[in-house]
Amino acid sequence: MKVYKCNECGEVVLSLNDKSDVIICCNETMRLLRAAESDGALEKHVPVYSLEDNKLNVQVGEVIHPMETDHYIEFIIYEYSNGYEIVNLKPGDEPKAVFDYKGKGVIYEYCNKHGLWKKEVE
Repeated sequence: MKVYKCNECGEVVLSLNDKSDVIICCNETMRLLRAAESDGALEKHVPVYSLEDNKLNVQVGEVIHPMETDHYIEFIIYEYSNGYEIVNLKPGDEPKAVFDYKGKGVIYEYCNKHGLWKKEVE
């Protein structure tokens, strides 16, 4: 899975295959985002998770991320070997998600101000 962002309008797009590295929006090529895995800022962006009764409980940051109108988590994705699940969020929601555990994979989350972040799932 790849995540792209339009520099003009801010649209974020998920690409689920490797057929093309060129996605166009606003008549320009969208920028491929690279996920960060560590955060030195006061506000934490790296997803944290726990496993309980075959449920993957995800929270954005050890210190929970703000969900304000101008600064919030747009989505949380759990990608595993043969698929993915996504939870879309909006300001005022808690930056949390619960997924059925499908094995090893990656949790991604996207902050509208600070970009894409990830955490490996064991």
